[in-house]
Amino acid sequence: MIKTLAIETSCDDTSIWIISFDWNIFKTEKLLAYSQIDDHQKYWWVVPEIASRLHSEKVINVLNKIWFSNISKVDFISVTTHPWLPWSLVVGKAVANMLWEHFKKPVIEVNHIHWHIFSLFLERNIHEINFPMMVLTASGWHNDLYLVEISSQWNKVATKQYNITKIWNTLDDAAWECFDKVSRMLWWPYPWWWWIAQKALKWKPNSDFQFKRIFLSSDKFEFSFSGMKSQVSFLLKKLEKDGTKITEKIIWDISYEFQEAVIEVLAKKLIKSWIKYQVKTLGIAWWVSCNDRLREYLNTQVSWYSKNKWFDITTLKPTNKIYSTDNAAMIWVTGILKKQSFPSFWAKRRIQ
Repeated sequence: MIKTLAIETSCDDTSIWIISFDWNIFKTEKLLAYSQIDDHQKYWWVVPEIASRLHSEKVINVLNKIWFSNISKVDFISVTTHPWLPWSLVVGKAVANMLWEHFKKPVIEVNHIHWHIFSLFLERNIHEINFPMMVLTASGWHNDLYLVEISSQWNKVATKQYNITKIWNTLDDAAWECFDKVSRMLWWPYPWWWWIAQKALKWKPNSDFQFKRIFLSSDKFEFSFSGMKSQVSFLLKKLEKDGTKITEKIIWDISYEFQEAVIEVLAKKLIKSWIKYQVKTLGIAWWVSCNDRLREYLNTQVSWYSKNKWFDITTLKPTNKIYSTDNAAMIWVTGILKKQSFPSFWAKRRIQ
């Protein structure tokens, strides 16, 4: 059994967790967090200066609730160090080094995007995950495809080295950034991304609202969603020019059609990457994996391909929707994998 304490302060959540790994399954033991959503709502976005100040004010209170007796039992500390909001990340790094000074526990630096990829490992038997794996990550700023491979099979002595290769990314707005901007056009406050999905559930067929799917080149995997945002903007301006009142039904219809257009592009490009790279598993991570409609659409497409194209594929989503958010659980997973891959390198280390 190996345990780590993880610290996450990269954006608008101050999160500290303890996770254990028994060489089969990653399990969460302690979870404490402070969400800043209410603090940022009146600004309609995450304000970096406010985020870093709140991390500084709240992180010790969150840490105290973990209890030092529990911290003393972990094998090492994991902390997000890049990328994201620089001054928020500084808070987490300072706390990690403080714990290193007190407990003499090694500190492992974790890449924010990588730990979203490895959120798919939480509460799953890692021996049952088939590699190589293609993972779609999407949040407010990132929209990427990653190929995840391992150098050899897992065993009970140590986890082997994993290799992460970015295949393609977004050329402009990420999908969830586009969700946020469209929600603001429809007069809904922060946080917006989930609101579109809720309104889309009330959709009634309306052929007047059809949005073009933006696939770009047929042989490339880049994403582009700024055009989706523009289509909604032009539609709203046209309705205003025509003197059409924006009713609840119109908002439902726009939300549904917009969501369908974005999801179709995400799912089909992910499936196309599966066919080209001959991966054994498809995964979706980060905020995108919370969307029930994307989960449903992807499962339907994969089932069709598996039945008609004779492909055998597994799809993975985080086992709990909380693992799609920015929290410390995935840092733990990535930290454990790094520690076991390069044990001597992390043996006695603090971060700079």
